[in-house]
Amino acid sequence: MPKDPDLPDSPPDLGQPAAIRREPFLVSEAEAGQKLLQFLTRRLAGAVPGSALLRAIRTGQVRVDGGRKQPFFRLAVGQQVRVPPFGQAGPGGSSEGSTEGSSIPVGTVVSASVSPGAAQPTPAPLPLDIVFENADLVAVAKPAGLCAHAGTRHKDSVADRLKALYAGTPFLPVLAHRLDKDTSGILLAAKSYAELRRLGDLFALGGGGGGVKKMYLAWVDGVWPGQGTELVEDRLDRLELAEGQVAGRKKIVRGKTKEDGQDAGKLARAEVTPLVRKRQATLMLVRLLTGRTHQIRVQLSLRGHPVISDSVYGRKVRGVPMLLHALRLDLPERVLFFPPPWAGPFSVPGKILESLRS
Repeated sequence: MPKDPDLPDSPPDLGQPAAIRREPFLVSEAEAGQKLLQFLTRRLAGAVPGSALLRAIRTGQVRVDGGRKQPFFRLAVGQQVRVPPFGQAGPGGSSEGSTEGSSIPVGTVVSASVSPGAAQPTPAPLPLDIVFENADLVAVAKPAGLCAHAGTRHKDSVADRLKALYAGTPFLPVLAHRLDKDTSGILLAAKSYAELRRLGDLFALGGGGGGVKKMYLAWVDGVWPGQGTELVEDRLDRLELAEGQVAGRKKIVRGKTKEDGQDAGKLARAEVTPLVRKRQATLMLVRLLTGRTHQIRVQLSLRGHPVISDSVYGRKVRGVPMLLHALRLDLPERVLFFPPPWAGPFSVPGKILESLRS
């Protein structure tokens, strides 16, 4: 699902803690449109707690072009944002400097556990395969097994790799949508706040409503019975799994329909077309018309043909990644295309790929 562009993303690392700087921040074109609180959260690299920032803004210690503003005031290009001289924690938790009457406690900003001036080794960013990039967005080829965003169980992610790759830029790229951890394919990130809002609006419209058109390839278990393109519709809802099944996760199930006397779940719609049939597997083309969690995996599984190596809705095949790939995204201004990395019996014929590219 598209990320809410008004929620602060993890902030950039700008080297020296920005909170101790006295010169104002200049709002760049890429940052324009953000709310004041969101802008400072990113610019201060997480060094100041959100509650302290809110207090500083509301008490007039933060100034925009010399004037007081509310936390949710939207900034324009070229505006200057001045922050108070927050104190920096010194050795042993003692503080150095003064906030000169500030209501924010000295020592609010903590510069990790590194001595001031100590050289910091900067690890090389982990690799990302870039499909397309311009001044507004970057399209990444996400490999299967890499999360879009890090979590408690997974520390590495596309989002974190983007932050490392673009460290120091005024607006770190923010993912505009998601792919499941085991799904490969094209993932878009915005390089400016305005682009993030535009992409969010396009993904919200969906493939059937004039938004981003999404095309996937999937190898499924068994031989798909239909011949041509067909529309599949379901109402999907979440089911809490018992402990030990898939710990800490929710599984998507078919919801009850109006005919059952209820209208549970969210409507999921997609067009599916069989492309290649083998004795025990079928290559399917899926065009999403809605964007629901696990939608493709659930809808194919409900029809008795789960995606190959889907451990949640089907069965895991040893040595084979889940064979679901985001092949193509159609934006209003361009088409992005990236073939799946599948080899051997699951490779996709070149003629099929060429026909799907055009």
